[in-house]
Amino acid sequence: MAVGSQSDLSHPSHQTLRSLTLKIAKILATAAASAALLAPVLCGPPAQAAPVEEVAPAQGVAPAKEVPARDVPAPSGDGTFSRDIAGGSTTTVSAAPFVAQVSYDSAGVNVGCTGSQVAASWVITAKHCNSTSLRSVRLGTSYLGTGGAVRSVAARYAAPAGDVLLLKLSTPYYGSYVGLSSSFPATGTSATVYGWGDQSEGSGAMSYYLKAAGVSVVWQGVDNYGGPSVRTRSESGHPLSGDSGGPLIVNGKLAGVLSTSDILPARNPANYTGYYNDHASVVRNLAWITSVSGVQGS
Repeated sequence: MAVGSQSDLSHPSHQTLRSLTLKIAKILATAAASAALLAPVLCGPPAQAAPVEEVAPAQGVAPAKEVPARDVPAPSGDGTFSRDIAGGSTTTVSAAPFVAQVSYDSAGVNVGCTGSQVAASWVITAKHCNSTSLRSVRLGTSYLGTGGAVRSVAARYAAPAGDVLLLKLSTPYYGSYVGLSSSFPATGTSATVYGWGDQSEGSGAMSYYLKAAGVSVVWQGVDNYGGPSVRTRSESGHPLSGDSGGPLIVNGKLAGVLSTSDILPARNPANYTGYYNDHASVVRNLAWITSVSGVQGS
């Protein structure tokens, strides 16, 4: 998940986007180098982008349009970044069959963000994960970059306000989908986050196994794009940047999409209760999500 300093909890930092940018930039640099080596043996016309479907907006909701993905800039800052759940526990896809890996290649190997499948052709993730190289989603596996099934991304739709991105798959994947919460969770409610994660801040290697961690709802906050968020306090583990866009599950429903999280010290703390996260609110974006995908809250 993404990293953002929240020493002032009313004004979350935008280090989330910076840290993710560093991660994706590294992925893109590796991909570019590989492409250069393979260039002499490539032939045939370039692949054509999948057509974008026109989506009828719901009444009173601005019509959605495909978002021209921004190019990820070169790394900047001090180079400190984090990736995924620290602490927590290993789990399997049977516990969360809707969890998806968002990849910056067509093979579903260069995973940079996490997402959730909400319908056969739709995955939801964070808007700050958007990139011209966001090309595929891997579904139905507990393991990073392997197993399950890979689907190409046909189109991306960004929420007008908030850190939410909808991905339309080129071919449906008939797995298990998570329902969208139609209410804002109460303070003190227990929740769970999922992702493939580093074991500590800045360790640089994502976990091969899906992980889960317990968090608790604190109040409403602000996400990386100024939209309303569900703010949580980490309990059994802490999400970091590779889990960006990953699910916040409350009572079996998707209540939030990870946007930012506090930076941990160099070594993991004995407990994580002093660290906070902001998840873009699903219910606050629900009318837009339904207008684009047709998926309703429950």
